Amino acid sequence: MAAWDVVSLNRTITGFIRDGIGDRALAVYRWMVASGFRETPHTFSSILSVCNSCEGLQLHGRVLALGLFSNPFIRSALINLYMRVDMPCAALFLYNEMPLQSTVISNVVLGGLCNLKLTKHLLCYLLGMRRQGMELNGLSYSYAMKGCYQDREWLEQGRQLHGVVLKSGWVPSNIFLSNSLVDLYSAIGDLDDAKKSLDDIPFEDIISWNSIVSIYASKGRTKEAADYLKQMLLQGKMPSVRSFVGLFALSGQNGNLRLGIQMHGIALKLGFNWSSAHVQTALIDMYGKCCAFDCSLAIFNEIPSLALECCNSTITSSVRCKAFDSTLEILYRMIVEVMPDNVALSATIKAISLSAPPSLTSCQMLHSWVFKLGFETDMAVCSSLISAYARAGQMNSSHLVFESLQDPNVICFTSIISVCAQYGDGARGVELFDKMVSRGLQPDDVTFLCAISGCDQAGLFEEGRLVIELMRASHELDPDERHFACMVNLLSRDGFVEEAMKMMEHSPLRHYTKAWSSLLHNCKAHGENVLGKRAANILIDVGQKDPATNLQVSKYFYEIGDSENASKVKVMASGQGAKESGHSSVEISPCI
Repeated sequence: MAAWDVVSLNRTITGFIRDGIGDRALAVYRWMVASGFRETPHTFSSILSVCNSCEGLQLHGRVLALGLFSNPFIRSALINLYMRVDMPCAALFLYNEMPLQSTVISNVVLGGLCNLKLTKHLLCYLLGMRRQGMELNGLSYSYAMKGCYQDREWLEQGRQLHGVVLKSGWVPSNIFLSNSLVDLYSAIGDLDDAKKSLDDIPFEDIISWNSIVSIYASKGRTKEAADYLKQMLLQGKMPSVRSFVGLFALSGQNGNLRLGIQMHGIALKLGFNWSSAHVQTALIDMYGKCCAFDCSLAIFNEIPSLALECCNSTITSSVRCKAFDSTLEILYRMIVEVMPDNVALSATIKAISLSAPPSLTSCQMLHSWVFKLGFETDMAVCSSLISAYARAGQMNSSHLVFESLQDPNVICFTSIISVCAQYGDGARGVELFDKMVSRGLQPDDVTFLCAISGCDQAGLFEEGRLVIELMRASHELDPDERHFACMVNLLSRDGFVEEAMKMMEHSPLRHYTKAWSSLLHNCKAHGENVLGKRAANILIDVGQKDPATNLQVSKYFYEIGDSENASKVKVMASGQGAKESGHSSVEISPCI
């Protein structure tokens, strides 16, 4: 061009933005201002869409300096900018100060609040707009509906919105709103209403069909999801990424390798685009959950450009499939091509700790990488390090990692309390548990279990009583069979057999065979024959189909001199196919 003007420059900026080259658009804008060209409203409405928070604030000042702030297009672009950079207060201030609020600008506000998951504010603004008599459209209600189903606390309000849009006549004519209703009822778990909403949508709409396939897959409804996919294919419709990702996730969740392979084959035959990291991650995860790690690794090795999600999924799959040697190799490749995050490091450290035997050298090497990459204060990584050093026999190193944390969370406290329980240092575990509670942290069920287990290992029955009473008093967690089993073993082993018996009879352990077996053993050790017979009779009823349990009861009756009951129970166990102890079923051929 012989000469440039504002129009040509604006079109250049818009073209770069449309092609996703925001940096070049900003470069053209800076040259435009430096060359003395005066911006138009179209310039600002375009360039603000690619600005970050700092650049946006500077352009906001430029708008004020040029006296263009009253322009509704620029004000709308500024509102969208502040919503996009997570500054909703500034966006709402601009919106509330507008003399004339149109439907378009209102939708920008509702869309921003929806993306930020501020559902309460979203519904308040929607209600305010309706009260002011503003003309809302299907897009307005679609944002509100999405806000309700992405935040489970507002699902009931989503049902009420369904009634509002029905009265307004927006469904079934508005496809986007109808699809939002399908997603809403899927989030609620009401697949019947989701199906009814789908029936109102024209068959030609591919979005709704992919939605329903994904929804049935997410609810574990394999047959329905496969049937809908089959109908799509018969009608010549192309399934989307969402459909296949949902079906891959379903296959992994159920461990259905056959279904996963079939879906993988269909996707390949359709010429599906495998460049999506989302699809690659779903495939790697599916094969990993189906214990086909070779397939996960093959897909990972074929990826030309690694994404963090794919690497993390492959590492997680290797840990799940116990392919621990591959975990380190994947991490090494990540370090070269992709910066590992806390998920990759914590999973790799866990893999090292689970290998047999645990490698102290590898653990120390990964610890050094944690420092180099700046994750020494990450709670998930440090929790894995604490457990890894403990498995490698380095309890002191576990404590050093824990003590290096300025503000450890519940997970880290649980890990170190578990380490104390493993090494029989129950007193120290209880001390750490008290320290955790005094800091205002709420222990979870695993924390309580580790603390009680530590008391059981160290014989601290008074401390164990206090821990389980604290759990009962919390009103948020109820002790389950794991906690009661530890307490019964602790009490009965230290001679409090009667108290343990009462706990067994008034807890979820009534039908827990292992706990009764432990109690019976401790009754014999402390000579509590009356309670022992009672426990033995209950154990026969609870474990009547378990021959090993009946043999234990028979042996107990024999040891206390009750030969009659011992014989009866032994005959019962023999009828169940149990072999007597001391006999071998292995035949040794004589040497020739």
